[in-house]
Amino acid sequence: MSNEKAPAPAGWYPDPQGGQRYWDGTTWLDFPDPASDADPVEPRSRFRKRVILLTLLVVALAAIGGTVTWKLNHDAQVAAQASALEEAAKREAERVEADRAAQEAADNAERMSRSLSVANIESSIEEMANEHVAKGMYDGPVLSVKCSPVNGGSTDNLNETTTVFECFVGTEDVGGGRMRGYKYHATMNWSSGEFTYGFGAP
Repeated sequence: MSNEKAPAPAGWYPDPQGGQRYWDGTTWLDFPDPASDADPVEPRSRFRKRVILLTLLVVALAAIGGTVTWKLNHDAQVAAQASALEEAAKREAERVEADRAAQEAADNAERMSRSLSVANIESSIEEMANEHVAKGMYDGPVLSVKCSPVNGGSTDNLNETTTVFECFVGTEDVGGGRMRGYKYHATMNWSSGEFTYGFGAP
């Protein structure tokens, strides 16, 4: 029989110098002693710290993302409101311009109508003057008739509702662009479109 002992199985064994060493069944290996400086709780602590840091990072990113989303939505709303206001202002400007153009057209039409009314007054004065010549009130013939607003009146001033005219009936050309004749008068009511007229100065 042999007195040789079987080698110890592989594993961790007490080290006479302290701690533990690893025996692989044939020789000692310089593996670090798992019970020396390593704290078995530390890896878990580091893991927890990493989880906490990652959680805080995710929360921070979510908050930043929410803030960015809110700002983008807010900016979009502000831009939409500005665009709506700009469009409303543009439509209002177009409406005002259309009203102004319509009013200007109406004013021009009214001025044209008043000019035609003055021509009608002059025609009526001429007809009356010819009757006066025919009756022998004065010598003719009637060469021209011209009616002009008096007392500061004007056919261009559309605020005037009544205009008084002084009319001159020329019966004799004395040269130099001058006429001799007689005065007539007329009063025009622009609201009703009717006028009165007669012999003599207004």
